[in-house]
Amino acid sequence: MRKTTAITLGILSISLFATSCKKDEDPQPATTPTPTTNTYPNYFKLETGNYWIYQQYDLDTLGNLTAKNVFDSCYVAADTIINGKNYHTLVKPKPYFPGQIEKYHLIDSLNYVVDASGKIIFSSSDMTSIFATNYYMATASDTLCRAEIKMTDANTSITCDAGTFNTINAKETFYMYPNWQSAGSIRARNTKYAENIGMITETLPFFVSNPNYVERRLIRYHLN
Repeated sequence: MRKTTAITLGILSISLFATSCKKDEDPQPATTPTPTTNTYPNYFKLETGNYWIYQQYDLDTLGNLTAKNVFDSCYVAADTIINGKNYHTLVKPKPYFPGQIEKYHLIDSLNYVVDASGKIIFSSSDMTSIFATNYYMATASDTLCRAEIKMTDANTSITCDAGTFNTINAKETFYMYPNWQSAGSIRARNTKYAENIGMITETLPFFVSNPNYVERRLIRYHLN
């Protein structure tokens, strides 16, 4: 699998201060400018102890959902220092491997969420950039697909057991190569987030030969 990443984040901080006075007048007390604080939407809620509970559903090609008796959870574990930076540890169950987990070390940088390798996985404002292009291989000489990760579907309302939420989608689109198009030439995984809540729905990895998907949907959560 080859990966390309073409975005670098930077922060530029500028401070301005000015004073003035008039000749022959008593000096006036200096006025300190009111500092400006920029705040950015928080879609991941990466505070230690936060957790989210999900139920899995089968999702067919017509968009019909069928509930499964499968539940799982994601939570934020203790922070960790990597290369001198403080990362939040998001723990998720490994799809299709009961009892196994995956850990993601994430940092929220302005309008972006970035992992420890520098890969951008989410943005609340950048709806045009392709964050990564990946190639998935069946064998060394047989490519399954090309995949692109991009933000889309801003301000989309989703209703699930936990409530109704306005979401934005971190979408991975798979352009299947000719030998692997039996279930469709274009496939997708959607991961949708709501501001100040976190992940609402997530399409799990799919089977190439099966046109249907499995989706986890939020049923309850706890935020500190």
